[in-house]
Amino acid sequence: MKLKTLVVVTLGVLGCSFASAQTGTFNFWNDAGTTEYCNYLVITYNSGGIAAGYDDLMACGSPNNAPIVGFDATLPGYGKGIIFGDGIYDAEADTFTGLQWTFWVSDKSSKRAKNGHFTGKYGWIGVAGSYTGIYFGDNYGYMTIGPREEGEVAGHGTTAGKVPAKLRK
Repeated sequence: MKLKTLVVVTLGVLGCSFASAQTGTFNFWNDAGTTEYCNYLVITYNSGGIAAGYDDLMACGSPNNAPIVGFDATLPGYGKGIIFGDGIYDAEADTFTGLQWTFWVSDKSSKRAKNGHFTGKYGWIGVAGSYTGIYFGDNYGYMTIGPREEGEVAGHGTTAGKVPAKLRK
């Protein structure tokens, strides 16, 4: 299942900070809740409705991490969280690509049943596009807050996926 509709975002009130000014590690899981992605967020600043940090791509074998910066936002049907702009494509290519990964993360971990399976709403949703206005993909899944849950995830790929060949330089 891929997102087919345009996601409408309502900005949160500045000053009502995401998860009470929460910083730390945020981990991504696929939409089935079975695979943890290799990249993860490290939020180092969160105050006044603004959050910043980095998308840890070194865990995926990349020589660079990607900057992230965002603001409090409510995603209709999903709840409160943060919308981030992510420099993941530039960091992976080690050059300006003209591509953008933008995503929303929930302000709390996705729910899990006693058997360990995720339940309920997704904890993150992302979209990708280019400087030419081309939308080329989306991805979404569950999210956990805190230490990584699996040992070796470097081979699992990133949340942003691969850039389509026709858009690569």
